[in-house]
Amino acid sequence: MPKSYFNNAIIGNSGMLGCLSEHGELIRLFWPNIDYWQSIDRFYTGIFFPEHKNSTLWLHENGFSHRQCYDGDTNIAQTICEAADKGIKIIQTDYVVPGMDVMIRSLNIENIGNSELNLGLMQYSSMVTTTPELASSLFDFDLDSLIHYRHDYYASIFADREVHQFQLGNNAFNAACYTELGGYDNIGMMPEGALSWKLGSFLPGEKKSVNLIICLSKGLKEVKKLSSEVKNYDLNDLYRKTVDYWKEYLDKAIRVNTGRDNLDNLYRRSLLVFKLMADEKTGGLLASAEVDEDFTKCGRYAYCWGRDAAFITEALDKCGLHDTVEKFYCWAAEAQEENGSWQQRYYMDGNLAPSWGLQIDETGTIVWGILRHYKVTGDTDFLNRMWSTVKKAVNFMTEFIDPETGLPALSFDLWEERFGEHLYSSAAVYGGVRAGIEIAGILKLQEPRINKWQTVLEGIRASMEKYFWKENNSRFIRSIKVKLNPWGSENSGNTTIVKVNPKGYLRDVTLEDWKVDISLLGITVPFDVFEAEDKKVENTVGLLEQVLGTGVSEGFKRYEDDNYIGGNPWIISTLWLALYHIKRGNCEKAGNYLEWAAKSCTGLGLLPEQVGKNDGKPVWIIPLTWSHAMFILTLTELIEKGFI
Repeated sequence: MPKSYFNNAIIGNSGMLGCLSEHGELIRLFWPNIDYWQSIDRFYTGIFFPEHKNSTLWLHENGFSHRQCYDGDTNIAQTICEAADKGIKIIQTDYVVPGMDVMIRSLNIENIGNSELNLGLMQYSSMVTTTPELASSLFDFDLDSLIHYRHDYYASIFADREVHQFQLGNNAFNAACYTELGGYDNIGMMPEGALSWKLGSFLPGEKKSVNLIICLSKGLKEVKKLSSEVKNYDLNDLYRKTVDYWKEYLDKAIRVNTGRDNLDNLYRRSLLVFKLMADEKTGGLLASAEVDEDFTKCGRYAYCWGRDAAFITEALDKCGLHDTVEKFYCWAAEAQEENGSWQQRYYMDGNLAPSWGLQIDETGTIVWGILRHYKVTGDTDFLNRMWSTVKKAVNFMTEFIDPETGLPALSFDLWEERFGEHLYSSAAVYGGVRAGIEIAGILKLQEPRINKWQTVLEGIRASMEKYFWKENNSRFIRSIKVKLNPWGSENSGNTTIVKVNPKGYLRDVTLEDWKVDISLLGITVPFDVFEAEDKKVENTVGLLEQVLGTGVSEGFKRYEDDNYIGGNPWIISTLWLALYHIKRGNCEKAGNYLEWAAKSCTGLGLLPEQVGKNDGKPVWIIPLTWSHAMFILTLTELIEKGFI
């Protein structure tokens, strides 16, 4: 069934990632990596009245009011569900245990009415739906556990008390609503099942606790073993272990104390987001937890982009989380293509994800990021380990040149919408090639190709000025030789024909694209092709701020006439401008942009991709790791400048 497009809260341990709605419904659960498999179809927890049929109240539905928060500076989510007319209040606490493939949902149930209540707990689940034709279930009587499974994936669901009834398939959801489960079959080829537990009598003011547990493993014997082990744990110890884990993680990072609670809280929450989005097993960095499994609004988000990662790793280094950065670049070295490039995006396990074209900026930003990490740590051993990766990448970039223009050849832009030769992509390649040359110098390497690298580098900068700078208009333009209409002939009257691949296929392209785009900033932030004080840059930035503001919101859009998800201002666009103004010493303006971004976070402190242009509310992806990275970069720069 269709899922919510919004993840209101995220929980996990860097090996498992769970997503909750604002009402506390577990809507997604990713394992064994944080991007794949997505195993939850439906996972409903409810209360029922044993003496009444058809009495189940699902906690996430309208019969309850809801409030949600994190338990302090942790990735433990709490949802308070209250049905005052029924006399029921439940504090639902969801967390994933560090170092274990175990999620726990702890329920603290209270009778807030004036009459005695007799209650039961109902759990309905439909799981392992990525391949529904293989989804099966069984009930294990020894463990008192419902197990969903497919080949190489087993999920065991149980509680810390004895099951009253169970049912597999056969309209298990309707049976759960009706409160009468028929456990006639204990194994079968069905994706759904239900469990119920008797909770007994609750006097007015009385509280009782029950814990639901999900254990995940790759085999039936393994999941049974893990379930048995968890049953022998004191679950209070696992909760304390989880709290301590997050405290110790934050203690390893650089502390920030600006005296402004909104900024300090968002700084710590950003660190907690980074940890959830860094795959513990592989080192891959996730752009965001998935929200659009069926590709109905976008091309999906649960992948690793080198583009995002360049900003994220810079932010991680600013926070002192150097191990996570190094682990990412080791991952990137493994994912690198044989020809030295990186494709558009990858799964957390390093395999190629669904893509629709090369983005040459991905390759440039990764090499640029390797040097940036070294400049923070001074770790020459790291550079030596990365040299083969760097060399292959720079060789690729210096060969990937249009002989006609001297610019990086045709590829997709950073927004993955236009095929052409782009200013931002050229800046990224320039930054990557220059980083490769500098790394060779640090390592005192005398490679014969380095002289060629230098020649290509100088040529790229000269070509950027020649083709993208428009003297009569005092601005840079976005692209040349660009396909603006991917589905047919170009609509402009200024076109040419280009060869798009080695087999000689041809397409018509528009000669110049003058749309105003925040990515024009890439020539200065972060790649330093041109100085921030350069009049050419200054004039272009003035145009960006003039055109990309929405008039209602204080934030800025990605580009002129952007209509993606309604064409709203983006956190990254606004903070990109902030970083430019910090370079220019305009810290007050940068600080205003930072405050706008900070107040755009959700009630749980998560930064979205976009902010509603009319109401200022978070829009679309929540959280976007890149947004949190830009917040960290802007905040720490302002702190270093003494402004905050």
